[in-house]
Amino acid sequence: MKFKFLAAIGLAATLYSCDDETQGIGQFIIDDELIEAKAESYEVETASHLLDSVYSRSSTAYLGKFTDEHYGTFSSDFLVQINCPENFVLPKTLKSIDELSLGLYYMNYFGDSLATLRLQVDTLTTIIKDDGKDKNLYYSNPDLTKYYDASNPFLAVKDYSAYDKTVSDSIRNLVDMNGNKTYYPNVSVKLDDKFCKMFSNKYNHTVIENGKTVHPYFKDSESFIKNVLKGFYIHTTHGEGSILYISDIYLNIKMKYGGKTKAGKDTIFTGYAQMAATKEVFMSSRFDNANLKDLVSDEKQTYLKTPAGICTEVTLPLEEMFKIHKNDTLNAVSMSFQKLKEQSDRPFKMGTPSQLLLVRKNEMTTFFEQNKTEDNISSFLTSFNAKKGTYDFLKLNRLVGSIFSEMKTEKAKGEAAWEEWKKKNEGWDKVLLVPVVAEIDGNMGKTISIENDLNVNSASLLKSGKQGDKDSRIKMKVICTRPQQYN
Repeated sequence: MKFKFLAAIGLAATLYSCDDETQGIGQFIIDDELIEAKAESYEVETASHLLDSVYSRSSTAYLGKFTDEHYGTFSSDFLVQINCPENFVLPKTLKSIDELSLGLYYMNYFGDSLATLRLQVDTLTTIIKDDGKDKNLYYSNPDLTKYYDASNPFLAVKDYSAYDKTVSDSIRNLVDMNGNKTYYPNVSVKLDDKFCKMFSNKYNHTVIENGKTVHPYFKDSESFIKNVLKGFYIHTTHGEGSILYISDIYLNIKMKYGGKTKAGKDTIFTGYAQMAATKEVFMSSRFDNANLKDLVSDEKQTYLKTPAGICTEVTLPLEEMFKIHKNDTLNAVSMSFQKLKEQSDRPFKMGTPSQLLLVRKNEMTTFFEQNKTEDNISSFLTSFNAKKGTYDFLKLNRLVGSIFSEMKTEKAKGEAAWEEWKKKNEGWDKVLLVPVVAEIDGNMGKTISIENDLNVNSASLLKSGKQGDKDSRIKMKVICTRPQQYN
């Protein structure tokens, strides 16, 4: 009998590399039983799942508009507050604040570098309290009417392109002592003179506290946002062709202040100071995808489109599997999703999502809102296998095993109770494939964070369903061991 036991386990090992933690639904094996190893496969159904918004708390802002022949028009704009460092002060000999400008700095973009777009800067009319309690603030479809009044005069407009042709090659190619380029691509936007005067008046308002002159509106971010600047809404109004991935935002202050020359004579200097948008204050990008609804009904493929566009929904054949495997030990469960080759010859192709999160549909919202990482029970992370052209999830036995445990509990209550439970827990048998960006600890190999992929990426996947080609249907492969009485 020992030989037969080892042979069965050897068969399972040959068929598949098993997970370290197998899921046992039945009892442990006793000495007079024979363990039978089996390999089974079950067809899954897939469909495109439209995402009207995603949780998008990010340090990157996205700006621009782009139209793709397949995915339609995509646009992005953003709301941002400016952080005021504690007890912010300008030189004591300040003579005047002459100009305020907004600097939008980026290293990456998508689309046509020479396409000309026009951006507009408006001030917010509502104070946004970023204390982490209102999760709706961080979704990518905010109601802009809550935060700014479109009928108010704008602060500035600026025509720009991702590649600024007004910057000379000599500046663009400057390097520091280490050979690193010092030029940081940016869009600089001069703000309205009236706004500059208001800002100057607010700064010049002083009070005496403990015998010291202080600038009460600039003592911290809360005071600054409440009394000086609630924030900006930055959006494109004309043109299309590119999306900027903005990594740094600065409010630049140009001023004149008094000082002395090296010879000791009084003089007036021109100087600059900066206030930045930082993680201590609010920023959120808004994404708008048009024409994606038509793709959801595609009968041959499902889609992954970022940001905030489409993910793929997978319906698992759990009831069918439970009937057969409810008393088995699940050694390995896997699924692979084939990426279809890009057929278009359009000049600006979107990137391929490099990482996918497989997560139970009913848990996706809390996964991102609570900043979770994969637990390999209800959520799994994988990377695109460029050589095979697939996204492979190889250790799903703990997912199936945990759902089987739920099913066993509910089914024990009777058929009526089971049917009622399914109605109340719609989506219980579904998982979503969501493009994400994961940060991995290089030393420990553990995931530090997982966020929705907000870059412009896309992929089409082979669709699986009852109506499709039987040979192309996606299968969930199962390796299990089953105790049988040895006669």
